[in-house]
Amino acid sequence: MNPTSQVLILGGGPAGAAAARLLARWGLEAVVVERSPAPDLAAPSLAESLPPSARKVLAATGLLGVVEAGGFLANSGNTALWGGEGRRDDFAGGAAGFHILRSRFDNVLRGAAVEAGAEIVRGVARLPERDADGEGWRVEVALDGGKRVEVRPGWILDCTGRVGVLARRYRVLESEAPTLAVVRRYRNDSRWENVVATHALVESFGRGWAWSVPTSETDRHVAVMLDPQLHAVMEGAADLSAAFEAEIANTALMHSITTPAVPVGDAWAVTASMYTSSRFASGRGLLVGDAASFADPMSSYGVKKALASAWLAAVTVNTAIRTPELAGTAADFYGRREQAMYESLREGLATQVAGAHPTDEAFWDRRARWLADRSGAEAAANLPDGPSAEALRDDPEVRAAFHALRLGSGRLRVGRRDTADRPLVIGNRIRMAPALVTPRFPAGVRYFRDVDLLRVVHLATGSANPGALYEAYTEWAAREDLPPVDLSNFIGVVALLVADGVLVPGRGA
Repeated sequence: MNPTSQVLILGGGPAGAAAARLLARWGLEAVVVERSPAPDLAAPSLAESLPPSARKVLAATGLLGVVEAGGFLANSGNTALWGGEGRRDDFAGGAAGFHILRSRFDNVLRGAAVEAGAEIVRGVARLPERDADGEGWRVEVALDGGKRVEVRPGWILDCTGRVGVLARRYRVLESEAPTLAVVRRYRNDSRWENVVATHALVESFGRGWAWSVPTSETDRHVAVMLDPQLHAVMEGAADLSAAFEAEIANTALMHSITTPAVPVGDAWAVTASMYTSSRFASGRGLLVGDAASFADPMSSYGVKKALASAWLAAVTVNTAIRTPELAGTAADFYGRREQAMYESLREGLATQVAGAHPTDEAFWDRRARWLADRSGAEAAANLPDGPSAEALRDDPEVRAAFHALRLGSGRLRVGRRDTADRPLVIGNRIRMAPALVTPRFPAGVRYFRDVDLLRVVHLATGSANPGALYEAYTEWAAREDLPPVDLSNFIGVVALLVADGVLVPGRGA
């Protein structure tokens, strides 16, 4: 282990392994300190679901092929019994997502990091301390076997999740609505009669909500999410299995699948309360993934968020090392995007909570009031998923423009075109580049739904109609070796530009 490694990564979960793989592939020295498991103390590995949309961030981190080859169960969709809406079965269209057992998933990702050239050492990192320059950090690592090494890396990435070796300095607990997940494994060797074997399940009930994730065609994890301040169920309770069964009795869908199944082992509990950080970048240190923030599992974004955070952290460090004059800009960019990601997820919870159950139930009433106390930030612009389009779907101006474009339109001319240099991710670095400033994106945006907005504006002047514009953009993207853009998404982007007056429909070619 090099005491002056370029990048020291604390934690080898999805965020740490993904960041290490990226940095190693980009030619940087990345060392991961991963704590050895204690078999006699470790809780069972947890199952999680990656939705089909996670394929995009897996591709961005270079891990899609690795995960596809990992033999994980396909996530073919979801079955929900949420609030008073009745049962809803949603099937994944096109490529499926993945149901994963975290222990095996993490091992697969760590193997990919080592294959890319990263080093993984087993040990425990002590609380980092500031170096003399006030920007760097020094860390004592107690390696397995008893050796201690003081490391003064160029950069530190804290990917230690809820433990937060560095992040605990900046942790902000969202204590108004604590959550405890009580989990139990079940096996059904015949078949799950009333659900699709490869579906994730989610259900709300008066005292909380529940989910179930399959790990094979016969095995499932089932969890109830409770407020420990309202219910006598604590993480260290003597008989969690009995408490779990009592809560499952309050459900309909989960009760129907667990009744004919056989429990495998006892229930266990995991703290699942939300938290964030007062800052996400400190000197040459970044808080990444769950170390930076943790969104309520209701968002179903856990691993996907960790991978997106790891991608941006790797880009930030690569930028700072390759172009030191942009180190501060890159770190600030990272911090703002992490904050925006958390606030966007938090804001999305409000809709789910509102539709879950009558707010006269204490569990839901506490969460509804807590979410109403704070307003969300603008969605992040330039993450692998791009800015969230949820808020724009019901915008009357955007909807009107979208329908007009689908009905047919002539040549589009350029109207308002204000730009400003902003930090943007281009390739594997953050650079200062022109961004489009619009009423809906006053801070500037360059990419929306994976579409380069300035390129669309540039090509619009030479295109006879929106269809020709799409063809011109598709040809340009192919020359640049960029992924193809869905026509419906592209028309939606053009509609946004029309609604903001950047493009103005004409009368014909």
